[in-house]
Formats: sequence, C-alpha cells, structure tokens
Amino acid sequence: MTTLQVKQVNKQGQISIGKKYCGKKVEINEYADGTVILRPIEIVSELELRLLKDKAFQHRLGGFNRWEQENDPVETDLASLEQSLEA
Repeated sequence: MTTLQVKQVNKQGQISIGKKYCGKKVEINEYADGTVILRPIEIVSELELRLLKDKAFQHRLGGFNRWEQENDPVETDLASLEQSLEA
C-alpha cells in the first residue's frame, strides 16, 4: 500500500526521506512537468554482472551453498595452521 507523505525541501535543496534509505543509492528521474521520482538502485560492475549470468559460476556457487549448509563453522587452530605453513 502506498502512503502519501509531504516533505519540505530545505534551502540547500535537500530532503530527508527516512533512515531506511540511509547510505543507499537512488536513481533520480526528473520530468518536464517538475515531477521527480527517486528509485532505490544497486550498482553492479561488469565483472559481477558476467558472473551472475555465467551458468558454470552459478553452479559452483550453488555447490558452495550446499557445502556451507552441511558444514558447521569451526574455529581455526592457528598454531596448527602456522606449523603447516612453516613445513
């Protein structure tokens, strides 16, 4: 459900739209009649986009997700790890 809110733009041209958008990026669409529409967006690099579209990568990622669900996290024995690196 959409709710109507009226906000006042301050002298610096700023408006507060709420803490839930804090730190988020928004796309700004301005129309000739003065309408302004803000839409939350995420920016993805070309590399990330290629990975998201790559079926082999998605298959490997799915395998990792299955492994993660089946294996509980364990604390690393740093002394043992250090010994194995020195060998």
